[in-house]
Amino acid sequence: VESVKEFESSGRKIFEQFPANEWEYLVAKTRPLGVYSSGLIRRSSFPPSPGTKVRIASNKTLEKFLGLDLENGLMLGEVEHHNLPVKLNLSRLFQKHLAILAMSGAGKSYLTSVLFEELLNRKKEQGRLAVIVMDTHGEYRSFAEPVSKGDSTDFSSFTKYVKAQDITIGVPKLSIGMISTILPGLSGPQKRDLAKVLERLSREMKEGLGPYDFRAVKTEIMKDEEMKEATKQALTGWIMSLESLGLFGKTDTPSISDLIRPGQLTIIDFSDIIDMKKKQIIVAYFARKLFSERRQNRVAPFSMVIEEAHQFAPEGSSKDAAISRGILETIAREGRKFGASICLISQRPINLSTTILSQANTHIILRVTNPYDLDHIGKTSEGLDRRSLDMITGLRTGEALIVGEAVNYPVFFKVRKKTSQDSLHEKSLEQASVEFEDLKEESRKEIEDLL
Repeated sequence: VESVKEFESSGRKIFEQFPANEWEYLVAKTRPLGVYSSGLIRRSSFPPSPGTKVRIASNKTLEKFLGLDLENGLMLGEVEHHNLPVKLNLSRLFQKHLAILAMSGAGKSYLTSVLFEELLNRKKEQGRLAVIVMDTHGEYRSFAEPVSKGDSTDFSSFTKYVKAQDITIGVPKLSIGMISTILPGLSGPQKRDLAKVLERLSREMKEGLGPYDFRAVKTEIMKDEEMKEATKQALTGWIMSLESLGLFGKTDTPSISDLIRPGQLTIIDFSDIIDMKKKQIIVAYFARKLFSERRQNRVAPFSMVIEEAHQFAPEGSSKDAAISRGILETIAREGRKFGASICLISQRPINLSTTILSQANTHIILRVTNPYDLDHIGKTSEGLDRRSLDMITGLRTGEALIVGEAVNYPVFFKVRKKTSQDSLHEKSLEQASVEFEDLKEESRKEIEDLL
């Protein structure tokens, strides 16, 4: 202390005589994540001792520490800077549901295609899921198309393609509960009277009169002498509103059994449908049927992949604008017990049902820059610290962070190159513009020739 005072009194600063900051040499900054010993991972309760040697962890250690499954896992990419395959255990990834979140153009569809490839390449003894994707924009249609050129892998024999426009929902398959979901404005007395009508028609069908449609339902309502006239008019109006959608008939087309098979990808292409209510009804119906059948072990364990999930399970919207939200929330809460999984894909997580997103125990996050979305992700992603959250905005296309049930610790990785073919229908803005003008020119010439 006296020596320090002596230096100070002389007018010289002690740090000028002993520049300790120049003696230090920073190699790297590290942050202890835990202690791995004898195959077990424990939380670090005290810092490393000064002078302790620091080594780069081997891939074998990282595999165990991060909880990867290099033998039977789904290969999504590589841990950045380590050349370590990111192979995730199927059950840990899907059983408690999965969410893929990113802004538009960050690579959600590309990553999902890689995920489909891995699921379709699995062998029976490894365990194969049935996969059904609600494809809002027709982005996965190429999986159903044979590869005509190049060295892309052909998955068409494992893929079933269905245009949502061609789907018919059989009225006899609609329970009063499902109809109440589609028509949340029905009053209690209206539900009871409609249920009686449906029971009579169902009984007649079993007696040999065959399946019925909404026209028969309307006829039966008008014949009911006990029903009040006001109720008849209201129910007829509701049913006419459903008929106008062009979605309902006497039988289901296609049948559920055709859509759900182990190792098969089923694509429901919604790109030709604009009406949001029609889209939600289709998703709600298939989700209800699949979950019911799975609970009774009549269909294979499945994952329902929902593109633009915020459209089908919006946060805070009225029941009339969120027809499919209720059943999706039910599957999110209870599905893991029955082998019914949901995979949510969204570019606006803040608009997605908090109930569903919080039940998705694994999140794969690509680049997100919207501060409201980032805040929402931070609140719903288990194990995501502030440091990792801040790094999400700087991710490049094809880089992702996985956090939650599928891994022991958050992992940044580079998505692998896909082997399936690119969409044959995707066009650049320039190409679409040229084709539009060519079409207009061709039409003009045809008119001139006729004149």
